[in-house]
Amino acid sequence: MSYTIADRQLIKKLNTNSILKVVLEKGTISRADIAKILNLTPATVSSNINNLIQDGIVHEVGIGTSSGGRKPVMIELNENGKLFIGVDIHKDGVEAAIVNLAGKILARSERQFSDHGNKFEDDVVTCIDDVRELLPDLKLDGIGIGMHGIVDTNQNISVYAPAMSRRNIALKDYIEKKESLPVFIDNDANAMAIGESWFGQAKGVRNYIFLNVGRGIGSGIVINGELFHGNRYAAGEIGHIRVVESGMRCVCGKYGCLDTVATEYSIIKTIINSIHTGVSSSITELSKGDLSTIDLNMLKEAAQLGDKCVLEALDKMGRYIGVAVSYAINMMNPGMIVFGGSMSVLGEYIIESIRSTAINLSLEECADGVFIVISSLRDNAGVVGAASLGMQNLFKE
Repeated sequence: MSYTIADRQLIKKLNTNSILKVVLEKGTISRADIAKILNLTPATVSSNINNLIQDGIVHEVGIGTSSGGRKPVMIELNENGKLFIGVDIHKDGVEAAIVNLAGKILARSERQFSDHGNKFEDDVVTCIDDVRELLPDLKLDGIGIGMHGIVDTNQNISVYAPAMSRRNIALKDYIEKKESLPVFIDNDANAMAIGESWFGQAKGVRNYIFLNVGRGIGSGIVINGELFHGNRYAAGEIGHIRVVESGMRCVCGKYGCLDTVATEYSIIKTIINSIHTGVSSSITELSKGDLSTIDLNMLKEAAQLGDKCVLEALDKMGRYIGVAVSYAINMMNPGMIVFGGSMSVLGEYIIESIRSTAINLSLEECADGVFIVISSLRDNAGVVGAASLGMQNLFKE
């Protein structure tokens, strides 16, 4: 069989990405061990490792032990060899962070949208500039953007951003012109799913779903190690599965969507309504009587105190999510469901109701062996996942 230049370039990129992921997972490792793990020839591994060394992505760190023969030279990730800005754009604001190859955040900045998000691109640029100014001497290699809504990754445009009621935004071109860095863009939940495979619970998992639960709800679907975008880049809109009959009107125009009952906003609204109807809660004291100041940290503190009002609201939220997850399990038969996004800071109070509801409502054969876990990236999943969009394109020809 003959291969074109494009074929060889693709194979080389895939091999290099695989080698880098092994180094990320194993820490310090020899070329020979990488070859065994990936079933590649020693020559292929050596060639790719040499390129990674030249690019400053990995480095040699000394001599390892040998069971016979020459002692191996050990390879390790050069964590700051490449740096990316990860940008998480959600419904009412933007967060940016400088992230290294180990998924560590070196600096971060956040700002709310002005002008109701009508010109949110300017707020995004300002947030990026703010984080760059925190570490002005660092050389940056690109910007990854996780954008809420539907993103066409072929044309690199935001097809539909429901919170801003805007369509066909050429965000990549706009940011590249302003920042003079390559920009990589995808839906925010898709970005988080990629970050989870690089740095989180989904390392080595071929089929999984990442749930982004925060100010909105979406999901990133990975099949055979690759993101599934769908026919029109709209796959993963789990937030618009109906879970409440005759429920509230959603931003999408439908009624009873998961997005109306299982977000930051909805959980806070539920607790405020309970308090207004006379339910006792430590939130009243923690907020000093000003319920408009309630945030996730306050909810977590109340949950830690055993606050019945908060715990019941979180359990109910988990059951709603579990209903939607059961549909996903029956349709996709994934190996893992990862619960992430900003609400994951309260994950230990939600995850069990998600698990029990999802498993009980799923076909046994579909649910057998599925792991439902909290993201190890927690509320960093947005910016780390966005940065990983750039990392996975390090070797793009």
